[in-house]
Amino acid sequence: MKNNRLFLFVFLLLFACSHNGETYIFVTGPETTSYYGIGKIISETVEKETGIQLNITQKLGQTAIKNLELLNLRECDFIISQNDVVLQDQTGNGKSLIENGIRSVVPLYPQVFLIIYHKDLQPKSLRDLIVGRKVGLPSEISGTYKFAMHFFDEFGIDETEFTPVPHESFEENVLSDEVQVICLLTGFNNPRIRQNLNRGGLIFNIDDPQLAGNGSSIDGFCLNYPLAHPFVVPRYTYGKYPKRPILTAAVDAVMLTHEDVDNDVVYDIIKTIIEYKQHMASSHDNELVSQFSEQFLASNLHFPLHTGARQYIERNKPTFVERWAETMALSFSILVAFVGFVRGFATWNSKRRKNRIDRYYMKVLDVQKEIRHYDTILKCTNAIEKLKRLQVHAFKELIAEKLMADESFRIFVSLLQGTILDIKQKQEEIQRRGN
Repeated sequence: MKNNRLFLFVFLLLFACSHNGETYIFVTGPETTSYYGIGKIISETVEKETGIQLNITQKLGQTAIKNLELLNLRECDFIISQNDVVLQDQTGNGKSLIENGIRSVVPLYPQVFLIIYHKDLQPKSLRDLIVGRKVGLPSEISGTYKFAMHFFDEFGIDETEFTPVPHESFEENVLSDEVQVICLLTGFNNPRIRQNLNRGGLIFNIDDPQLAGNGSSIDGFCLNYPLAHPFVVPRYTYGKYPKRPILTAAVDAVMLTHEDVDNDVVYDIIKTIIEYKQHMASSHDNELVSQFSEQFLASNLHFPLHTGARQYIERNKPTFVERWAETMALSFSILVAFVGFVRGFATWNSKRRKNRIDRYYMKVLDVQKEIRHYDTILKCTNAIEKLKRLQVHAFKELIAEKLMADESFRIFVSLLQGTILDIKQKQEEIQRRGN
């Protein structure tokens, strides 16, 4: 009888710890996108190894921005999105997406920004390639479109100097007689890249690959756009192309969720993604899976890590006692007193700095709330100048060590830059109405 009770207790304990039957909505993208392929692999593996069901939902024309809207409205539980994507109106009630509980699970793979042009063009520079031409892009509500517009603007090419040709579906964005330059932001193994190269296309090289990380123009772009990073496409990645290495920029595809999802569920999902990545890569023949890694900086993510993801990343982090056991054995009383003082001072100093950065958050959020009410170019211009002054002041305090160069500061910079982009879009709307 006693053994039966013990068996029943163990059975109930194991059953309580199981995730079998738990179902979540997982939004990826159309079947021809890297998002869908990666999402399907993750969904199948997670269900097999943990019992957690990630039911994939994808629609024609679905974009990273649309995915984020669904997550923000809690119409889904997990999405794949661009790390730099934001919503123009945020939550609609003045709260930022961070305040509304959008959280990162893990960066998945780099989405490479590729400018493909017809080989007959023979451009001498990026400006020579883009200015005066039609440039093929996905739809205006896509992350690729917004990234490309920002990229060209940073390189001194105004959108009035070329003609964007947006397409409703990703499949339509190909080289043609009419459109001889296109932009893609996708996984490096997307078949659409080879498709365009087979149409007589070449990948434009932004700068010398040997300068990557050593002062290239892409480094300068990434310095001003911190959620992007340099990326080198090796020779012959696509059969006989490219003939030489290509230097460009990339933005990570990330898996996002919301804070209402249980910590244990997120923990088990990221554990499965990281620990089974080699198996997934070999069994599904998808090179993007091999890019999964737990070796990343949370400060490089647009949204803070979900608590469950942070618990997994820090699972092997040694405790204070483990790291200082020998020292504590020699002079326990002195060390305890010293640690108490240091912790007290660090907590006070950290809180003081955090209060400062919180004030900067509020100033940016105050401007965000007013964007929808702007009805003149002057109001938009004044708001942009106000934000730029705020940024300069923040960097001065950072240099003076009154603010910390940590995740909170990076989020502030990203939030500020996103708000400036929203105001510029508002300016364009006002200008169009005026015309």
